[in-house]
Amino acid sequence: MTPQPDLLIVLTTGKQDRGTRATLAFTWGCAALAMGQSVAVFLTMDGAIWGLRDGTRGVAVDGFEPLATYVEQFLGLGGRMLACAPCTEFYCSHDRARVHEVLREGVTLTGLASIVAAQGPHTRVVTF
Repeated sequence: MTPQPDLLIVLTTGKQDRGTRATLAFTWGCAALAMGQSVAVFLTMDGAIWGLRDGTRGVAVDGFEPLATYVEQFLGLGGRMLACAPCTEFYCSHDRARVHEVLREGVTLTGLASIVAAQGPHTRVVTF
């Protein structure tokens, strides 16, 4: 995961809050990108679900656009989506051999060591 992002958003929450934290994480990321910052979202634990192609289907928080809209905007603005490989393979996929077939376009599977190594001295980290 190079270069070092200005902002690293760590999203650990899945659908248990109906997508509220994910919506806030991606709107935060879109705002930072619109202000010229480089941003990466790391999807880990239950948050790995958002890296799947159909993970955001039907998720919409009152007062916000559907989560899928924010994810598309985030990627369109140049944001990077990184999904924890073990979380995605073990918790989100019923068939580990096919995980790449269900992964959302633009999402990269990565490990924790890559995330730690990518943080620079000026990288800010926000967790949802």
